[in-house]
Amino acid sequence: MENTFEKLIEPIKQLNELTLKSIEQITAVQLKALQDNAKIGLYALNTATEINDIDSFKNYMESQIAVTQYVSDNAIVDVKEIAELSNSYATKAKDVVEKSIIPD
Repeated sequence: MENTFEKLIEPIKQLNELTLKSIEQITAVQLKALQDNAKIGLYALNTATEINDIDSFKNYMESQIAVTQYVSDNAIVDVKEIAELSNSYATKAKDVVEKSIIPD
């Protein structure tokens, strides 16, 4: 009886562990992005306080174009990483479910 119960519970346990790991990985990517964007925002604000003439304003605006491109590029990388993590999760979850339905 206990062996049958363990067989029923094992896939659920595996899915829970898989889900937790996936959430941790995706959260890590999101936290890193949040930290990076906060640093960039603070840097931009700090740099803006140094504007004192038209040339410094021009330099600031040019730097913001580069910053915007950097943020955009990083967002694309993060989205791809999250998509890969999600696909990996889906594949592994499918394997767990299939193994529980069709045992070896």
